[in-house]
Amino acid sequence: MELTLQAHNGWAVLPATLKSPSGAPRFRLEFPANLIDDAGARHLISNELRQGYELPTRQLLESVLRPSDLFVDVGAHWGYFTLQAATHPAGAIRVIAFEPDPANAAVLYRNLAVNRLSDVVHLVCAACGDRFDIAPLVENSSMMHSIRGVGLKPPFTRGPSKWVPVVTLDTALAHFPQTAEARIILKVDAEGFEPQVIAGANELLNAGRIALVIWECGNAFREGPEREAVGAMIESLTRRNFRHFHAPKSDVVGTFAPFRLEDNYLGNVFSLAPGLIP
Repeated sequence: MELTLQAHNGWAVLPATLKSPSGAPRFRLEFPANLIDDAGARHLISNELRQGYELPTRQLLESVLRPSDLFVDVGAHWGYFTLQAATHPAGAIRVIAFEPDPANAAVLYRNLAVNRLSDVVHLVCAACGDRFDIAPLVENSSMMHSIRGVGLKPPFTRGPSKWVPVVTLDTALAHFPQTAEARIILKVDAEGFEPQVIAGANELLNAGRIALVIWECGNAFREGPEREAVGAMIESLTRRNFRHFHAPKSDVVGTFAPFRLEDNYLGNVFSLAPGLIP
């Protein structure tokens, strides 16, 4: 698919297919025009231009977000879901976005500025995990960087590493006391590091503050220690009475099906706390 976007001063502009009440795009996503052939960018753009990027996930967020929620976006990339939450029609939704890659974080920072959301969104330039650390972030496309490369099993290639800080969600969110009572909607796209991210949110989970966890079940969890780790993560959420679902397909909106690890589904999983209706 040939991708054609308007560009301004070297930045490509992707208007969101999500609309404001006036019919205008709710936000625009900008990124360096020379990255239009980046595999991650092509995936995002082509899906947004067709029917909407990660349509089941964005539709679920549209239905569950409510005023005074805190949306936490771990692995925010250039900010698509961060911008969706920050411009949600419910209003009064606070957002904390974690993006460890400096280049991606710079693009996200620009998107906050051009959409006038710098006062609504807090950007944290760090990865999330189960303890404080300084760890190698192994590169792939702009969308598939992975701490220690755990998400880059064959056939995915591994590029050079850069060392980035790793923080726990429990500790990081404690630095934002203004959100201490908020219900949390948590999205995690950490390329195989999802179990460590959830382990680092133990206190938040025990407090019952997290209503929904959206996490990616990717190629990293097909076998080996990563599969064991995600199995333990699912069990820990199930013990807290979370229920786990997935869409019919990763790009199709329809009736959710129960998620089972043994089915080898690839795509976003929706883990819902008690009382939240899929």
